[in-house]
Amino acid sequence: MTTVAEIRDAVLALPEVQFNDFSSWFEKYEEQRWDQQIERDQKSGPLRDLIEKARADFKASKCSRL
Repeated sequence: MTTVAEIRDAVLALPEVQFNDFSSWFEKYEEQRWDQQIERDQKSGPLRDLIEKARADFKASKCSRL
C-alpha cells in the first residue's frame, strides 16, 4: 500500500510540467470534496441548524438591514 510519505516523495520528484498538471488536478479535486462536504453539512450537519435558525429569524422579522 502507498503511504503518505511515498506520495509526498513522488510529488517532490515530479518534473515541473507534471507537477503543474498534478497540482491543477489536485486543486480541482480538493474543491470538489469541499463542495461535497458543504452539501452534506447543509442537509444534516452543523450548517443545517444555522440555516433553519436564520430562516426562522427572517420569518419572525428578527433580521435587520446591513
